[in-house]
Amino acid sequence: MIKGLENKSIIITGAGKGIGSTVAQHLASLGSKVCIADIDLTAAQETVEEIRKTNGAAMAVFCDITSQEDIQKMVNKVLNLYGGIDVLINNAGLFPIKTFDAMTLEDWSKVININLTGTFCVTQPVYQQMKKQGYGKIVNVASAAGRVGGIGFVHYSAAKSGVIGFTRALAREAASSGIQVNAIAPGLIETNTAKSVFPSYALKEFIRNVPMGRLGREEDISGILSFLCSDESSYITGQVFAIDGGYTMI
Repeated sequence: MIKGLENKSIIITGAGKGIGSTVAQHLASLGSKVCIADIDLTAAQETVEEIRKTNGAAMAVFCDITSQEDIQKMVNKVLNLYGGIDVLINNAGLFPIKTFDAMTLEDWSKVININLTGTFCVTQPVYQQMKKQGYGKIVNVASAAGRVGGIGFVHYSAAKSGVIGFTRALAREAASSGIQVNAIAPGLIETNTAKSVFPSYALKEFIRNVPMGRLGREEDISGILSFLCSDESSYITGQVFAIDGGYTMI
């Protein structure tokens, strides 16, 4: 079992459903106190209810990650209830498919604003708190699409490439303050959202290019994120970990 997660105060954005919810429940089962931040408050509350069924510690907070006012309210609530912020997981995002010819500036701006600018907006006030503490861990959820690109994903690939660059640059600035910044780059994960975005034939075609021969599962993300949140990863920063069944293998 991964050690060093007991009583850690962890914010996870976009944790009402999917990967974020699964990770939040796993971290809570290891003793962490989690803040479920989501634009869908009902979904966030449902995740909290699941966590509390096993006596885990969790709170639900409405948060639009492009709203600095919402973010500051979330930070204040976490500080008031948990007394500090040990870990931030920037998980919230969206990935609509749109070919480049059909892409409008509105399409581009929405994906960039949520996936990249939203990561900046949430991270900055949390980072400032972590500097006061002299400690913290930030984990950004990027994507395999940010490393190799994807058809219909020009905006998404650009945003996630930006998240990777953001991670590496901030890691250099943050290290002297005792703050570690890393990222994960999942391949295609078999979530309800993915199933609604991609037709079944596209998923089957994608699997053909995955050496392990399957899509990722939400549970496949929990282990590496738990490790990066724990004290066991204390000498790792500025790294991007692929979780894609070998899809981006070099």
